[in-house]
Amino acid sequence: MEKVRLVPLLLGLLATACGAAVPEPSTPSLLASSSYGGASSAFSAPSGPSIPSHGDTRGALVVRPDLACVPFVLRVELADPKAGLDLLEKATLAIKERFGASTGGAATIAMLGANTTAAPAYTKVKDDKPPPASFVVTVDGAVEVPLAAEAGYWARAKLVAGLVEASRKEDALVPSGGEGAPELEVAFGSPEVKLRDPESHRAELVKRWVERARAFARVAESQTAPLHLVACEPPNAITQTPISLEQVGLALPVSCRIDVASLPR
Repeated sequence: MEKVRLVPLLLGLLATACGAAVPEPSTPSLLASSSYGGASSAFSAPSGPSIPSHGDTRGALVVRPDLACVPFVLRVELADPKAGLDLLEKATLAIKERFGASTGGAATIAMLGANTTAAPAYTKVKDDKPPPASFVVTVDGAVEVPLAAEAGYWARAKLVAGLVEASRKEDALVPSGGEGAPELEVAFGSPEVKLRDPESHRAELVKRWVERARAFARVAESQTAPLHLVACEPPNAITQTPISLEQVGLALPVSCRIDVASLPR
């Protein structure tokens, strides 16, 4: 048997690859919250469409996304954890084929995490012999599809529609082993768009931050008390905020202090 679930569209952009944080195997939910564009990007009213809000946070630099991805997680419980990994590997190859058929062969798989834990042992009070040990094996990754620079809005929308369609297919990823075979659980997140290499824009983001800081200093300072940047910490990682199919906002958190410069004696 195989359980397939599509995770609802909820707020939470993945940080690694497409990756949202995946819960430990002991948690009921297979896949943590994952979204393309946030909860407000979805049509929320079942009786009719509502106007989505794409948010006001656009970042210091707005660029075109070049990657669409769908996070997924697979889980199985059985006595041999290595056999479980073999089964999940076959299922992952089937996922690549399924999404490849929907994207003209452009889909690739980026594997992220793997976790093996001992399954809870359930015994009856009168049983003297403990049940055989079993293990829960979980892996997670993301289907990645490049977005061509020349692809316009409608081409991107059709690609995302194909990803959703592939996520909802209910045919088994691997052939059933019959009665008593381990149950494979599968969950897909909603498609996301992002920039594959945000670090390529770090120099421009730093330049823009310095320009804004200097502009503020010029307005706030006086002739007798000039202001300068002091005590700057190394910049953090670049953050991405999806805005639309054709826009991603980039921001670079910088921690610096602007203070009065020391006057020569």
